Order: sequence, then C-alpha cells, then structure tokens
Amino acid sequence: EDRTLYTAVPVDTAVQTEGQLRDLTQTLTNTFSHLTTGLAVFSRTRRLTFHNPALADLTGLSSEYFERSPSLMEFLDKLRDNQMMPEPKDYKSWRQNVAALESQAADGTFEEVWTLASQTTYRVKGRPLPDGAIAYFFEDISSEVSLSRRFRAEIETGQSVLDSLDEALAVFAHDGRLIMSNS
Repeated sequence: EDRTLYTAVPVDTAVQTEGQLRDLTQTLTNTFSHLTTGLAVFSRTRRLTFHNPALADLTGLSSEYFERSPSLMEFLDKLRDNQMMPEPKDYKSWRQNVAALESQAADGTFEEVWTLASQTTYRVKGRPLPDGAIAYFFEDISSEVSLSRRFRAEIETGQSVLDSLDEALAVFAHDGRLIMSNS
C-alpha cells in the first residue's frame, strides 16, 4: 500500500506527428497568407480550423473573432449581421439555404455569387476536404462585375446608335460571318 507503480509508454511517434502537423500548418499559413481570395476551413464538426488574412480583410471580421473558432452557423450568422452576405427574404428560408450551402459544399457543388447592398460582389465556393471538412473560398469579383456591366452598356449603346440609322448596315467578319447589323 505504500508503494507506487510507474509505467511508461514511448510517445516518440506522437511527438513527431505533432511537430509535422505544426510544420504543415505553418507552411499552409505562409502559403495562403498571400492570397487575395479569402479561405475558411471548417472541420467535420463545422468549427473554423483555419483561415487566411484575406478572409478577415474581405469580411471585416476581427482576428479575435476567428481565434474563437466559431461554428459554420455562427460564422454565417456574423456575415449576415454585418451585411456581408445577401439579405434573405425571411429567416426560415435563410436557415434552409444554409443547410443547402453546407450539403452542397460537402458534395463539392456549392458556388454562388453574392451581390451585397454595398455594391460589393463575392464569388463564394464550397469544396469538400478529407475527413468531412469543408473549405469556403471568398473572392471579391466587384471589379469584374462592374467592368462587365460597363462593357454590356457600351455594346447596348452602340447597338442603339446603329438601330437609329435610316440606312441598313451589316458588318461581316473576315470569314464571312455576320457579326453586327442594325434593325
């Protein structure tokens, strides 16, 4: 009764694995820190396990918020509260859309364009990762959308000018295809 029994188990492999995991995390952090696309990785339990600085820049969320490892639902609620995602017509349908967002991302099929009230436009993609984790990518495509709208407006203006002419006008490409005409 006054004796103590001590046992030991070699943990060299566990220590090496932890070191390798730390090194891999550091490598990924360094790699993804230079991207302009925001990255959020949620574990299979849907807790935030990794994000890059671009995500904080795009969403305006603080590093303290990310350090708390919010759940996917908490993260999306925060984006909604901060008007960083399109406002749904009603909360019930929004919750259903979030469930669809999660299941589609797990299948690798989630991709949406979010146009915000601030005139910012994001392309949001969800992709499955090993072990049931999900990665979300947030890309600011506002300048592309704006350029596309301006280009479309210029084309429509040009077509309106051509249509206002009294003379018939047809433009053919070098291979003989009709590429433009007026009404």
